[in-house]
Amino acid sequence: MPFLQVILLVMINQINGQRTASSVFHLLKGKKSSQTIQDAQLYQLDKWFQTASFLERVSFEQMVADLSAQQLIEMDEFNHVRMTALGRKKLESLSETLPALEFLHGWSLQDCAALFWKRLSLTVQVASHLIYRDSAYLPVTKDEQVQAWLKSFLAGQRLSKEKLAASLYEELLVLLNEQQAEDPLILVLRLSGKHRTGKTTAQAAEILTAESTEYWYRFLNLLHFAIQHIIQHAARFPLLFAMIEDIYEPVVLTQSTKKTADMLQKGFTLERIIDQRRLKRSTVEDHIVELAFHSPGFSIRPFVSEEIEEQVLQAAAVLSNKRMKPIKEQLPDVSYFQIRLVLAKYSK
Repeated sequence: MPFLQVILLVMINQINGQRTASSVFHLLKGKKSSQTIQDAQLYQLDKWFQTASFLERVSFEQMVADLSAQQLIEMDEFNHVRMTALGRKKLESLSETLPALEFLHGWSLQDCAALFWKRLSLTVQVASHLIYRDSAYLPVTKDEQVQAWLKSFLAGQRLSKEKLAASLYEELLVLLNEQQAEDPLILVLRLSGKHRTGKTTAQAAEILTAESTEYWYRFLNLLHFAIQHIIQHAARFPLLFAMIEDIYEPVVLTQSTKKTADMLQKGFTLERIIDQRRLKRSTVEDHIVELAFHSPGFSIRPFVSEEIEEQVLQAAAVLSNKRMKPIKEQLPDVSYFQIRLVLAKYSK
């Protein structure tokens, strides 16, 4: 079975008939809508967020159709997708050979990882050519912002060309030796230098005799490990840390949510934020739910009383699901916003 189809089974098993297949598609693509962000947290699918931005809708729908034809999944009358008994059995048999991907966390790391990789691969290429005093080569990335960052990075280093290259090599060597998650070649094969051209995803997968999508996820897993390890041991990786420090965010929020968070911290009420920012009430409510999901210590008490919080938790426990509508039917006097906030608070 193609690796991406296995991931679909894992995700469909998690949502347990409470969401449509499209919700899985939006998660993999990294759609930053309030619903997708909420789904990622409620169903513990945030590790997969934005990890398959290459995925096309047509290809996704074909994979879902194939899984349905094999009777591994099924849809209900509301188009919600769930595993069949056969599907659960299949997933159980596959789980023994699935890579752990224990460091993968798309929601918090994928934006950072994509930019870190551009910076790292360009820095390695440039350092390699610098020590050979060769300026006649095509950069591995055409991203002008990344190129501008590298010029600033190199200007700030008080190292000779040779020392810079040697130090970067040593840091990468230590980093890759301190992880047991993946084969270091998964990353090394992609790097370019004076006497070598980095491999594409497909080429690297072929060399390592891996299915291309499985290779891609192992690459992301290794890249996400690197970011976490570098952040935790910054003093030991000064060059690599310099590639991350301005782009790593321990709490990932959309830019609009950050503005709402700033206003809340200044004591603005919900009504005043709506008025001053000229946003719809639903939009600002989405921001507050996002804060409840992702900001440690964020209090929902200004919006939800202890009594209502307890009512929502009891209804959710009785219904054994995280869908809003059944809970709302049980609690007609409680708003959807309040239900979402309570579920967000307890999503972990």
